[in-house]
Amino acid sequence: MSSERIFHLTLAADWQGDTKTAYETSTLGVSLAEQGFIHCSFADQVQQIADLVYRGRDDVLLLEIDPALLRAPVRVDEVDGGASFPHIYGPLNRDAVIRVTPLRLEEDGRLALPHAEPGSGN
Repeated sequence: MSSERIFHLTLAADWQGDTKTAYETSTLGVSLAEQGFIHCSFADQVQQIADLVYRGRDDVLLLEIDPALLRAPVRVDEVDGGASFPHIYGPLNRDAVIRVTPLRLEEDGRLALPHAEPGSGN
């Protein structure tokens, strides 16, 4: 896997839980133990996942992850429909998260994603 940043959407309550332990939420309402990996996205996939899973929620955070800092392995897996998404196969060590951005809810229920910054791999 390249050093391209990967992203994970989560609820603020899930991320801000026990901050002394590794993060173990796979996706909305599903744990790492249940799924076997943590769902992530590349930059150009985040809006699709936000619309599909988190639409209408005003308590969502976008985690920007540096794969080079992860202690668990990352694999890019093909999912139904042929798209490939990055997955973290183990707990997410919090020091691999280089930015946490609260997402604003638009009037139409979509989440407003931040614009990519130059040099961030997006």
